[in-house]
Amino acid sequence: MFDKVTIQNFRGIRNAEIEGLHQINVFFGKNNCGKSSVLEAIFLLTGQSNPMLPIRVNGFRNYTRFAENDLRLDFYNLKSENLIRLSATGERDRDLEISMFREDNHSVELNQVGKGATNAPEAVYGLKLSYTLNGNGIKYNSTVSVSQGDMSNGKIGLDSRYEEYLHAQYLPSAYMQIPIDEKFAKIVENKQDKIILKILNGIEPRIKNMTLVGKELMVDIGLDQLLPINVMGDGLRKLLAIVLAVYECKDGILLVDEVDNGFHYTAMPLLWKAIFTAADINHVQLFLSTHNIDFLRGLVSYIKEEGEEMKKRISAYRLLRMDNDEIIPLDYDYMKLSYSLEQDIEVR
Repeated sequence: MFDKVTIQNFRGIRNAEIEGLHQINVFFGKNNCGKSSVLEAIFLLTGQSNPMLPIRVNGFRNYTRFAENDLRLDFYNLKSENLIRLSATGERDRDLEISMFREDNHSVELNQVGKGATNAPEAVYGLKLSYTLNGNGIKYNSTVSVSQGDMSNGKIGLDSRYEEYLHAQYLPSAYMQIPIDEKFAKIVENKQDKIILKILNGIEPRIKNMTLVGKELMVDIGLDQLLPINVMGDGLRKLLAIVLAVYECKDGILLVDEVDNGFHYTAMPLLWKAIFTAADINHVQLFLSTHNIDFLRGLVSYIKEEGEEMKKRISAYRLLRMDNDEIIPLDYDYMKLSYSLEQDIEVR
């Protein structure tokens, strides 16, 4: 698990340093305060050897172009000379630096020489990831190169000396696109479906059983026939997507952007219980973003119900963007968050 993360020159973040991380970590604040970017930066650290991750995080925002200027979107002020530097300390320390490179490939077709024709220079550009693990003094490198913005002509170079041990997933705000049927099949194979059912009953007590019929996930709520999970409402399906992702990230890290979307305010304490139960069983560290004050009230209610020990396992940060694009994380412990919500002090 990570206990401190540092972010430099990533997207709109010039600098951010977040300390005191625990098993469950919640980021909140105004729009454009950097919540999603912080999650994406942490995700890059969890898979620091994968040169495709910087491109994938753009895909989380439904942006999938690969022109040279598109790759610059991840760099502060869109300037590739502002090298992205990310680091995390914890069970194993990580340091990642991301840079851009460009090469012009001047090629000539020999059979065209006599005809006075040559090929135009072909731009090859890409990203280089340089990273270390646990301060062992070894610097590893991975690259992805793109020819004329066409990923079908892209090339990936991986460092064979490095083996990633950390499993992580990122669920963007539109995470209902996740194939929960396939993921549930793996849960059934591992005989963990009863535990999942118990967790979901906290939100929807009518569910008696869940089963796969062919490739479709069906739910028994006591009617004459089973119902497809897709007709059970967004809240239940989103909770199932989160819980299944937690199980897939056993002993790893899960990041969820706008985790509260689709849930009624009365379900927030139950949502917290479901998330923490799954995370506790699987020893998963969670990073969550929200702009929903009811989700924060649900957090306070859950901590109060669970007792003193829970206060040491959850961190909450209000992110403030300064004029110089430094992100300041204000640490809200249970007492501060509870008081602010009781007094209707704006914390988002």
